[in-house]
Amino acid sequence: MFFGILANQCSGLLIVSLYSLTTVAMTVQWSTEEPHNMSNALHVSEVSTSRYDLGPMSSTRLYQQEAREVTKAPSGDTRVLEVQFLDTHRGKWFRYSFSYMLVPAVNLLGILSNISNITVFIKAGLKDGASVIFVSLSLSDMLYSCFSIMNRVLRLLEYGLNQHPQLKLSHLAFIVSPYGRLFFDISILITVFAGVQKCACVAIPLTFRHFFTFKKSVVTLVSIFICALVYYLPQLSNYYMAARFDRRFNRTRLMVATGNYRMAVTLSRLSKSVNRISLPIVAEGILIFCVCVMTYKLRQAAVTRKSMTSALAQDEKAADGKDGNDNATGSNLSKKELRVIRSVNIICAVFVVGTAPRCIIEACDLAFKDFGDFSAYESLYSFISSLQDLIIALSIAANIVVYYKFNTKYRETFWEVFSCLLKETGKHKK
Repeated sequence: MFFGILANQCSGLLIVSLYSLTTVAMTVQWSTEEPHNMSNALHVSEVSTSRYDLGPMSSTRLYQQEAREVTKAPSGDTRVLEVQFLDTHRGKWFRYSFSYMLVPAVNLLGILSNISNITVFIKAGLKDGASVIFVSLSLSDMLYSCFSIMNRVLRLLEYGLNQHPQLKLSHLAFIVSPYGRLFFDISILITVFAGVQKCACVAIPLTFRHFFTFKKSVVTLVSIFICALVYYLPQLSNYYMAARFDRRFNRTRLMVATGNYRMAVTLSRLSKSVNRISLPIVAEGILIFCVCVMTYKLRQAAVTRKSMTSALAQDEKAADGKDGNDNATGSNLSKKELRVIRSVNIICAVFVVGTAPRCIIEACDLAFKDFGDFSAYESLYSFISSLQDLIIALSIAANIVVYYKFNTKYRETFWEVFSCLLKETGKHKK
């Protein structure tokens, strides 16, 4: 049931993404207006604010207010009514409520659930590689959710509540956003490592039985964190806050600056093509392959075990003068094996739901000029990106359900920790 719900969510978002792609293609064909040039507005801030921005799975709106003041919307708007609604007063309130209230609320739920996961796994004991992997995955998911909330709250304070302190909040959100993507990519790599580990232990147990030890798992996970940090270091170090003149408020404020403009644009395009498109696709392919191999090997082992059991039963009953075909019925898979297959399939489905639509959105952003930040379809791009962020947040928060449903040790430790908290709360009330 849960797997079917996830599949329906994924298919629904894919339809929305394909609809946006088709709409943009039709608009590019129909429109005779040249896309408005924003280079003059963006040159003032010495940093790329084109559609190749560095927002966490969505547009960051960097310099949105300044850019709109010095540029005019293209005439002859050919957008469909659904897109035009998003630019109306009601549509903006709908987008802001969805992006700055609903998504952060689900992110907060993900933070609480991952704190619970970390507490339960540590309480149960980090005795094997699997428990260390789950703790690391929960940690990276929690940090991603924290930076996602921080990014949206900063933008809400400036764009939604019209707060403009000495520090420009939207620019601070721009600097914070790569940290969220850093931990999101770490979660992808840890998920792939967990799938490969489980697949190898099931497919070739004699070879990998003692390969994925506790020590090797810790070394691999630490290496993933270090390599990801080194990869993102140029992006993290290229931007900083500096005192700059804000033309809109006619005063000096702390705003974002970059040490190398060309490097910023190159890194932004590289991040979009590699981290947001290529990495999720490769990870999805590896996980789906691992699930197929695991399912095949477990079924093969179950059939072999059943044939051996049936042969032994026939020999025993033949010796007693009974028919050996009475014991030929039954399931080919044990309950434990079915639970393993189902849990891995659900984890794979959660991962695909959280990453596959994102690849389509980013591919459309690269393919069409009018679909992205500061374009004719900016509102549609923003809404679909926020919808994608919501699904990612839901997939992160749903991990606790998978652990609780298919991990007996987790379920027992969870209630042990929860009962201790209730007792402590009761003592304080008294």
